[in-house]
Amino acid sequence: MIVSCPNCSKRYMLDDALLPKEGRQVRCIACYHIWRQVPEQSTFMNFPLFISGPEVALDSTLSDPKRSPWIGRVVFLGIILSSISFIIFGRNLIVNAWPQAERAYTLMGLPTTPPGTGLSILNATSLTHQKGEVEMIHVAGDVVNTSEQVRSIPILKIKLMGKATNSKCLKGRAKEGCVLDYWEHRLSENSLLPGEKIHFETVMRPKVEGAHHISVEF
Repeated sequence: MIVSCPNCSKRYMLDDALLPKEGRQVRCIACYHIWRQVPEQSTFMNFPLFISGPEVALDSTLSDPKRSPWIGRVVFLGIILSSISFIIFGRNLIVNAWPQAERAYTLMGLPTTPPGTGLSILNATSLTHQKGEVEMIHVAGDVVNTSEQVRSIPILKIKLMGKATNSKCLKGRAKEGCVLDYWEHRLSENSLLPGEKIHFETVMRPKVEGAHHISVEF
């Protein structure tokens, strides 16, 4: 049958077999107008069966029932991926609600405990050295495994705390509890056995004016 676009009047040849009794949505490739085309009787049966050129390329795939299952598959895949993401990144919430799940996460190599769990930082102290006219500082201490299983050693986070004067406050209040300097230190070992202890010393850094104590944490 011959189909004319209601918007731009461009004509197309459309196979009657593509149109169900209730009709379907089609789209004009010239002006992209969309309308519902219903099958007609044998009014146009005497028209030529072939129209040359691009006029034959009427886009009738908008409501193609063969493609509609893809929408359901995409939605289903999205639900699956969202569920997997929640299981992985929301594992702490899951373990809090269902503690038995912790063993399953451990077997999958997905830890659910915060960094530094089962480890303690002992004897942390700051040491100062004079290097020319600059006063340098470094931190030393021990990390001990107080648990009954092997624990991974996370990176140490070291904060130089004090009162901001001429120095810039990296975080916190400018008058009290101000982070004047921050750096990280990785220990020489990656894990500790139960009861095992390891000593650490950071590299020296220039002491910031106004600093009065050091914070060391995981």
